[in-house]
Amino acid sequence: MRLGIIARSDNSGLGNQSRALVEMLNPDKVLLINFEEYNKKKQHPSWYSKYEVIESNGYPDVNLCKRFLTGLDGVLTCETFYHKDFVALAGRYGVKTFQQYNFEFFENMRNPYGPVANTLLGPSLWGFDEVIRVFGKKSEIFHLPPPTNSDNFIKARNNNMSKDHKRLLHIVGTAATRDRNGTESVLEMLKYTKADFELVIRCQTEPTFKTTDPRVTIDYRDIDDQQDLYDGFDALVLPRRYAGLCLPMNEALLSGLPVFMTDISPNNTILPEEWLVPAKKIGEFQARVVVDVYQADEIKLAAKITDYINNDKKSAKEQAYQLGLFHFDTKTLKPKYDKIIKK
Repeated sequence: MRLGIIARSDNSGLGNQSRALVEMLNPDKVLLINFEEYNKKKQHPSWYSKYEVIESNGYPDVNLCKRFLTGLDGVLTCETFYHKDFVALAGRYGVKTFQQYNFEFFENMRNPYGPVANTLLGPSLWGFDEVIRVFGKKSEIFHLPPPTNSDNFIKARNNNMSKDHKRLLHIVGTAATRDRNGTESVLEMLKYTKADFELVIRCQTEPTFKTTDPRVTIDYRDIDDQQDLYDGFDALVLPRRYAGLCLPMNEALLSGLPVFMTDISPNNTILPEEWLVPAKKIGEFQARVVVDVYQADEIKLAAKITDYINNDKKSAKEQAYQLGLFHFDTKTLKPKYDKIIKK
């Protein structure tokens, strides 16, 4: 089967997600979307230097889509095909389409009667039953997370698991609406623990929050090597306010870091109870679907962090690594992708 993958080369969620798929599946063609005009991020086209690449400066036009589709049997993309008529066009070319949707941004949920990909891949179990209900008669639907190559995190994992660093990590990344990663809850949590640790908050966009807690270090920069993001810590604290795919969780687990998150789906389908923090619904907003917004119980989050930081961490770090291997490692997921795509 001749496979094409639509990919990005910026250091973003979609950039890293599509890069991992390309490296795992070794496609015959890559349609590389240069998104610098829209997100102002540095592009890394060298990620795909070994592949046949057709590059689009921004959203591709119809002619570029036709050129990409020519000679292919299937096309895989993350979140979007970047052209509103791509699925219909692929159908006319006899090319099967595979879409690893993100539920909150899944355009077809807003217009379920239009063309939809032949195969839908749910990156998490959040919204999965709803996608089956709406599209189960049109598409094949599978739960299939994006892969993360554990070999890319060996240095960070070895360092994290070899000693107690007394350091915690919180990732803001590119700030999302409604404080998605729960930065406000993390800062509020500090008021309820006197434990001795350093908390590093990493941001890709200029921070809009402030803190006077001397335990906090704010790291505002873009980090090219993903494992450097997680190197030298004991845990990732990420009390997310709403659900969805969470690459930092996947990568942190494979770096040997327990991940403290809100007790909502899909977090609670993967993480053990001792890392989950009770949360209450505080609102909702409209994306392609209605998204519920939650807030962690900061007092209980502080209690879990205090207990963790003051005790032996070796077994928890090993548990994190094993969870990462089971759910997200390339070696685990590649046979599943091969089976679905080749079918």
